[in-house]
Amino acid sequence: MNDNPMTEQVAKLVGNLLAGGGRILLPGVGSLYVERRPARRLDRRHLLPPCRTVQFSSQECGTSLVEEIARVLRVNGVKPEDPMPEARKVYDRWLAQVREGDTLVIAGVGVLRFKDFKLDEAFDRRLNPKGHEPVLVRAPRRFDAVLWIGIVAIVCVLGGVMWWWYSERTRQAESQIAANERIASHPARTQLSGGDATDSLRQASGASGTLPETTSEAATDATSGTVAGTASQTSSGTVAETASRTASETTVGTARTTAQTGVTALVSGRNYVVMGVFSTESNARRAAHEALTKEATMNCGIYRFGTKYMVSPFESDDPETCRLFIRAHAEQFPGMWTYTAR
Repeated sequence: MNDNPMTEQVAKLVGNLLAGGGRILLPGVGSLYVERRPARRLDRRHLLPPCRTVQFSSQECGTSLVEEIARVLRVNGVKPEDPMPEARKVYDRWLAQVREGDTLVIAGVGVLRFKDFKLDEAFDRRLNPKGHEPVLVRAPRRFDAVLWIGIVAIVCVLGGVMWWWYSERTRQAESQIAANERIASHPARTQLSGGDATDSLRQASGASGTLPETTSEAATDATSGTVAGTASQTSSGTVAETASRTASETTVGTARTTAQTGVTALVSGRNYVVMGVFSTESNARRAAHEALTKEATMNCGIYRFGTKYMVSPFESDDPETCRLFIRAHAEQFPGMWTYTAR
């Protein structure tokens, strides 16, 4: 076997083994093997395709090149009884020709220099027929994941705020109703009946007049208290006018509520002083009776308020008169408020 043909044949044998994806052992040198590298994204629109390359390892592993040379000699009929010694000689001559210091040149395959193997361009095209040119990738049209997460987070926050607001409103309404019912369920120890309340009115007036007269006098006393409460904030002329109007409205309201015995419907546009709203008629009547016990002039009416019952001690067409009534009785009956019927 001539040296040049021998060198080319051994190099060709090495190339075939590596192209097949095998690992080949070069005795006294190391091992050569094919490494598969995955695709790599260069930027958003360009992708480097996967490729194969040859790597060198100092560890001696894989198929020995001497054994492969012996196999070829056996196939070709050269000393078939024991081709290993001849194969070893062929390998040693080949290695001596292709190796120079730290550089080993395998014709048509590549160059090994300082444990770094560089592929020959022809052999690189053989391993990677599609080349190494970046591939243009068309990005799918879709929302960014971060944008979707942001949208979902905003929707969740808005939903949570709405749920909290609705729950808070419901809780406050239920607490108010429960508080009113709790107050109504614990009336004063001394409760007056309808006749006792009338007798109390007569005793307070110190006269034996009729009930309307007594009521009028009690209303006048309530009006005097209202005028006294507002005297520091208004002039004497305004106080006189307000006292006269309040006396008239209070007398009308008291006469109406004294005659009222059942549940009444609200009059649209009318202003009502609200003492409390209750879920049952019995609780509303109990609260009205307790108010009458505390003050003989507090004859409260009971009105339908949606599905509940509203207790009102006073009503007027003028909302300012209702506010004056509330201020006049704020110390004994705190928490009253004005409602205008729709």
